[in-house]
Parts: sequence; structure tokens; C-alpha cells
Amino acid sequence: MEPVRLRDLAVRLDAEVVGDGEILITGAAGLEHAGPGDITFLARAALAGRLAACPAAALIIGPQQEADRPALRVDDPYRVFARLLSQLATPLDRLFPCGVHPTAVVDGTAVLGSDCRVGPGAVVGAGCRLGDGVRLGPHVVLEPDVVIGAESILYAQVVVRERCELGRRVILHPGCVIGADGFGYLSDPDGPTKIPQIGIVLLEDDVELGAGTCVDRATTGTTRIGAGTKLDNLVQVGHNVQIGRRCVFSAQTGISGSCRIGDGVFMGGQVGLADHIRIGDGVKVGAKSGLHKDVPDGQTVFGYPALDAVEAMRIAAALRRLPDLVKAVNKLERGTGASPGGEGES
Repeated sequence: MEPVRLRDLAVRLDAEVVGDGEILITGAAGLEHAGPGDITFLARAALAGRLAACPAAALIIGPQQEADRPALRVDDPYRVFARLLSQLATPLDRLFPCGVHPTAVVDGTAVLGSDCRVGPGAVVGAGCRLGDGVRLGPHVVLEPDVVIGAESILYAQVVVRERCELGRRVILHPGCVIGADGFGYLSDPDGPTKIPQIGIVLLEDDVELGAGTCVDRATTGTTRIGAGTKLDNLVQVGHNVQIGRRCVFSAQTGISGSCRIGDGVFMGGQVGLADHIRIGDGVKVGAKSGLHKDVPDGQTVFGYPALDAVEAMRIAAALRRLPDLVKAVNKLERGTGASPGGEGES
């Protein structure tokens, strides 16, 4: 980050300066990692106690917060800090230089819109159609007849299999695989027999998938991820799954084949869904939960198998008391002359 005076940064972020606006800001970092010269942010007043140990030069604070050093006052510190980070990110032109790299292979029947960028070693197959401003990183592979909407970004080593479709402004991080065969086999005496997977994957506008995430093509028809949905790294989406709009799934979540997931669903890390289940709109699923049946709209579930979150927490609390309860039951049984039903006191 080029050094900038706090007052000039306030203009860029539409913020009010509190204290000395002449100090130089040389970087930005979170509260736990900020060093001298950095600007950080205070998202909640409850974190104010940590400021004494933070050497940051300046803060971004909310309307009702006080600062012990120069600051920028804004309505939403976290959102403004995110805006600042976007200004500091490496420019896309640096990552995706203009034009088609000489080592890329672009089939003569492929159609590229204006200002497409194709990186070293990338392959664009026959019949592919790329919208304006599409960016392909090193060693991206587009198999025949792939369609990609305008301004989408595919980072290094992404693979999009034949006939799959991506909407506008889709972002695929390194190593994503879109449209690999779904996991479908017939059980025969001589072993599993593969069922041909002839469908496609459709990612709607503004979908973003983390590194190593895989979305399987449908057996027939379409595996679909709705507009604005964001999936973390290492998420697996099975064949014929339908995911709604504006969903957020954390890392290592696995969605089995033919599940139907509504709009605005949130899932923590390492959630697993059995096949063919339906998850309603606005459902929240706690980390490491296992879902084996449908979940209605608006529910919050947790556990393995997943239960209503409040009930699951009560069960977890009771389990912590189980050793003492067993001892109490055994003591009662000894008092009545019954045989103890479990391990008890000697």
C-alpha cells in the first residue's frame, strides 16, 4: 500500500476524520494482526478492550464508538474496511494480462467476446462461447461447447467440462472442476457398472466457488446453483442437485445427488446431506451436522443426525452429565438390591 494521509483516506471512504488527519497510513489489517502504520477496524464495542495491545496507527469506528487514537468514523466499520481492502487488492490486470497468451490453445470455432484474457497454457475447446471481459488463468481447460457469461473469472487450473454453462460475473477459484461425471453406478454381480452422465451444470450469475470445489454434471438435465450463491473451498455438489439463490456453504460440505436446497440457506463446515432430501428456504445448518431427512423453511438444525438446534444443544448438555447420572442410577439400584445397569462406583 502506498502511504496515504488519514484525511485523504477519509475522502476515498466517505468517512469523518476523528483526531489527527495528517498521520500516514501504510497498510491495513485486522485488529489481531495490525502493526504500526496500519489502519484497522472496530466492528463491535465489546472488542474495545483489545485496543490497548494493538499498535495500529488508526481505527475505523462506528457512530457511537470512541477511539484512543486517530480514526475514521463511518456507519458500518466492517463494510468500509472491506471497501478499503478491495482498493488494496492486486489489480486483475496484473493477474490477467491483456490478450491471449501465445502458449494458450483456442479452437478456431470458439467465440471470444471483447477484452477476453486467456492465460498461459489455457485450452478453449471447440464451440466455446465467452462473453465480454472473461478472464481465464493459467492452465484453465474449457472442454467443447462451454458457455461463460461476461466478466467471469476462472483462476488457474479450473476445468469446465463439455456443454456446461456459467452466468455473468461467476468466480471460480483454483482447481474447481465443473461438470465431472456424477457418481452413478448400477450394482451388478461383476461390480459397479457406470451409468452415463449426459446432463450439464449451470452456474447462475454471481456464483463464487472456492478452491477445489467440485460440481458434478447431471445424469440427465441440469445440476444448478442459483444466482449469488457462494461455496467455500472443497465443497462437493452431487449430480442433479438444485441449490437456490444467495446460499452460503462452508468448507468440506458434501451435498449428495438430487438434493433440493432453497434460497438463503447457510451451512457450516463439514455438513453432509443424504441424497434426495429437500432443504427449505432460509434454513441454517450447524457445522458437522448430518442431514438424512427434509428440513422445512426457516429451521435451524444441528447435530448428527441433525435435530432442531435448541433440542440438539439440550441433548449435548445432558450427555456431559451422563457419567454422573449413571453413578446415581447405580447407587439407587444397589440400594434396592437390583443389579447395577452400568459402570458405577466401586
